[in-house]
Amino acid sequence: MEPIASPAPSRCSLGILCARLCKRPTIYLTLISIFLFDLQYVLIRFIKYTVPVLEVISASYGMIALFLIPLLIYLEVSLRLVSREHVLLISLSGLTHAAGISFFYLGLARMPAGDATAICLMTTICVGIFGRIFLEEPFDFVDLILVIFDLGGVVLIARPSFIFGGGDGQEASALGPLAVLLSSVMFEATFLLTRRMGVLGINSLVIVFYHSLFIITTTALMTMFLREGGWVVPPCGMERYVLVAIGSLLCVARCLLMYCYANEQTFLVSILSTNEVVFGYILEFAILGTAPDPIATLGAALMVSVSIIVSIKRVRNFSFRFSCLRRGRHILTGKPTDRTIPSADGFEDVR
Repeated sequence: MEPIASPAPSRCSLGILCARLCKRPTIYLTLISIFLFDLQYVLIRFIKYTVPVLEVISASYGMIALFLIPLLIYLEVSLRLVSREHVLLISLSGLTHAAGISFFYLGLARMPAGDATAICLMTTICVGIFGRIFLEEPFDFVDLILVIFDLGGVVLIARPSFIFGGGDGQEASALGPLAVLLSSVMFEATFLLTRRMGVLGINSLVIVFYHSLFIITTTALMTMFLREGGWVVPPCGMERYVLVAIGSLLCVARCLLMYCYANEQTFLVSILSTNEVVFGYILEFAILGTAPDPIATLGAALMVSVSIIVSIKRVRNFSFRFSCLRRGRHILTGKPTDRTIPSADGFEDVR
């Protein structure tokens, strides 16, 4: 009598889901990076009356470049760009990143912070659409519904004045929303270009280093043209320590986020990045003692729920490497590939 074979494990079992989660470190790295971003935003509040924000940004990215030089030497990573396409992508992404920061700063000076946050995060849907068009990433009707719920959470937290009324006394101007919208488009273009560079094998540390040079130049020029009286040197003591801490946190956060965008689906990372608002409320409550109201708590719960659903949805489809990979082709290049790497859960992951 032949032994009865044990049934194959269910594709959607909890064990397989946990195993696949462990094989997607970009999910956790994205959450860590946005937590570090929010932490340095909280630290900026302690020196915002001593050092202008533009100078904080310029000094922070200068420290990023300085911190990365010994790390690149230790890891034996070359800064040399091997092809004209690499140079073009680095230049375009650096310019869009610097332009995004510049436009966001100009818009933030002309409109309430809640409005700027809502407009900036509402373009998450563009990441899914453009990722589908240019990178062949999966984006279906369920993803669209989840994006709408996620944006609902953003609106409940930010409560922009163009929906809830009121305002913080800033003068209304069409230039502010337009600048923030342009900054968001620039950021999304940067993320899509970063994903393309990740496919081409450009190290994420190299991407961060070159982006830092572009941002240092842009913010320095903006400081000279928009401020009178020159640069402000922070006094010795707590202000300088806080400035160094901001630069260190930004360096780690930026490296982690660029790694995630270079090696993960842009839509998933963008959805997870919207939890930056949630972490901001948590840190403000823990450090500054500012408690969120029930409406903001509801919005935070909605955003966290959407992030969990999107992560599980992507992890359950672990042959996620886009529709072109299901046809045996590499991401974006379109070249046939027969390389398969056996996975721990019994399915094959096409690289």
